[in-house]
Amino acid sequence: MNEKHPFMHFSIIPDYRQGGKVNHKLSGIILLTICAVISGQDDWDGIADFGDNRLVFLKLFGDFYQGVSSKSTIVRTM
Repeated sequence: MNEKHPFMHFSIIPDYRQGGKVNHKLSGIILLTICAVISGQDDWDGIADFGDNRLVFLKLFGDFYQGVSSKSTIVRTM
């Protein structure tokens, strides 16, 4: 990630999930959750829906090559 990227600090957070089972980066899930909550989402369904509806926007700031995480992945990770 570029050192001047506004969300570069997310990459230093340790990810304790099992490597072989991970399809979505931790930094992307955190970015999605923060953006969704700031925009007024207050439950996991709303956060997942926000990600589906704003994927183009999220791709500007994060690595969403696999798309947005499912609601259950967001819940387990957060």
